[in-house]
Amino acid sequence: MPKKRNPKGTVVVEVRGGTLSLRFRTGGKQHRLALGLPNSLPGKKLAKAKALEIQKDIAFGEFDPTLTKYRPNTPAVQPLSTVELFEKYIESRRADGTSGQAISARYKPLLSNLKRFGLSIETADHAYDFVQLLRSRQSPRIANQNLTLLKAFGKWVVENSHTEDNPYQTIKPLKGGPPVQNRKPFTLEEIQQFFGALKADPVTAHYHDFCLVLLSLGLRPSEAIGLRWSHINLDKAEVTIRESLSRAEDGSSAGYARVRKVTKTGNIRTLPLSPLLSDILNSRWSLERDADNLVFTTPKGKPIDDRRFREKIWKRTCKAAGIPYRPPYTSRHTLLSHGIETMGWTLPQAAKVAGHSNTRMVAQTYGHALTNPEFPELQ
Repeated sequence: MPKKRNPKGTVVVEVRGGTLSLRFRTGGKQHRLALGLPNSLPGKKLAKAKALEIQKDIAFGEFDPTLTKYRPNTPAVQPLSTVELFEKYIESRRADGTSGQAISARYKPLLSNLKRFGLSIETADHAYDFVQLLRSRQSPRIANQNLTLLKAFGKWVVENSHTEDNPYQTIKPLKGGPPVQNRKPFTLEEIQQFFGALKADPVTAHYHDFCLVLLSLGLRPSEAIGLRWSHINLDKAEVTIRESLSRAEDGSSAGYARVRKVTKTGNIRTLPLSPLLSDILNSRWSLERDADNLVFTTPKGKPIDDRRFREKIWKRTCKAAGIPYRPPYTSRHTLLSHGIETMGWTLPQAAKVAGHSNTRMVAQTYGHALTNPEFPELQ
């Protein structure tokens, strides 16, 4: 099918070399006018105004063939590249409260890929090519996560008047693909095997109580790492979770680099201690007298590095126990799953244990585990 031609006298705005230009034909001659304007929303508005001015002059026989009349009075501004815009987007996200850990884990790797791509993304075709490049290197799950982030970035670019359209918006996520991590909760049999292997290995036995607290209280690893004796009331057999010892802003997980923060949701929750946990913590308290001391440390008395713990202790124990590996965070998932399915917890109870303000998150994750209610006889 032949390409449809623009009506005679039409002035077309196009992008050339990252800046805006005008292209049109009049008097049997093709003209191009480089405006030097950035490919942004304000730049496009000015370019369209110039295009309408030229069309009007052509129609009324007032066209200036030297094109001097149509050149912008404003100095040419080089548009920001996609990399520069993404760097500004990262700073915007940081200012809005995105953690340094999330920026290091998700945003910085995507920025590195944009730099390697080597092309400023100005069109939907450019965006599709970049997403395809990511998909050739990443699992479907990670590629889809990055696509979601790119769509949010594209929306931010439009909202901040850097461009008129979001080039990522129409790209559809990949379907299917196996999950990278197995989030299936540990069974009671697997838990017994895990602790049996943990205690039998001199390298891992030191972390027995730490792992027991993770599985018994459903704490986030950073909450268990940051647990201090001042948070525990042995007389009342309860523990108050009010803070965490999280990774540094640059994503470093080493004990010396960790920073104390409020919990992920900002909520404070008090949880009961079982007789077993009370006995274990009472025995440890006899060795720890400073209320500000950490309850759990490395054998050298340093804060636990969650990455090193996962690689050197948790994975080693799963392998020795002969159970499929799941990350330490699955301990939290395990408690909530067994609480709802076996103990009959309500969603509000599960949300309270998890430290959520409402039941939305637990309903989305564990709603399927609720048993159907009994229906009354109405006749």
